[in-house]
Amino acid sequence: MNKLHLYLGILLVAVACKSGKNLPEGAPASIKQKALTERMLAAENTFQSIRVSGTANYTKGNQSQNFRLEVRILTDSLVWVDIADPLLGIKVARAIVYKDSVAFVNRLEKQYFVGLVADLQSKLKLNFGFEQIQSILSGNLLFDLSKDFDLYYRPGVYLISDFNPDPKTDEPAEGNFSKTEFRQIYVEPNSFKPQMQIQAEPALGKNSTITYDGIKKWDTGTVYPETLIIERLENGEELKLTFDVKRVEQNDTQLNYPFNIPSDYAQMR
Repeated sequence: MNKLHLYLGILLVAVACKSGKNLPEGAPASIKQKALTERMLAAENTFQSIRVSGTANYTKGNQSQNFRLEVRILTDSLVWVDIADPLLGIKVARAIVYKDSVAFVNRLEKQYFVGLVADLQSKLKLNFGFEQIQSILSGNLLFDLSKDFDLYYRPGVYLISDFNPDPKTDEPAEGNFSKTEFRQIYVEPNSFKPQMQIQAEPALGKNSTITYDGIKKWDTGTVYPETLIIERLENGEELKLTFDVKRVEQNDTQLNYPFNIPSDYAQMR
């Protein structure tokens, strides 16, 4: 009986040591992956409609442009985006994205584009469809957590990854391209909201990173970042959109989505 107690004691100590020895310094509290997933899903923003407005900067290579940005979302229906001059407030461009189609007007050059979401993806070199665009702009999860994700710990954040990341770089081991696509989510441990979401195709030189800085609860109760950063790398070309949020409103009954194409505008090619 004494030996049995001894073996059980050794086993319990071994398990306890194994569960904690790999946690890096400054890692958040230990949590089971199922519980973390439940907390993340419970933290998702849910609304009928939302309006987010602020200032933004877009860079592509050496080119950079500042503008005012307003986003309106009618959940599972449409995403409406308005771009204006940062100083004068003159409307420069407007887009409306539905589940299967998109329309865009460029007021500066008097041009418009109407087509499928896939056409927009090709023009902007993005892998995101309607659901992904809606999730990103809603401050929600980009990926389905039920598919092949494991939990890792990093200083100050939880890391959910669908591959075993290098402990130093969090990237796939060099030359290990048995998977063609890699996904990761860094989770803020207080709000359980995504702090960073990454989708990469290393063999093709593609990488998309969504970063949420300054996650907080706004006056409307919506938990949303103060800054949203969308970065895209493909074949050495870098695109970056930085959206500094000034106002968040949800379930606005007066919200509308005006969109029209003037008859004298030319179609974009």
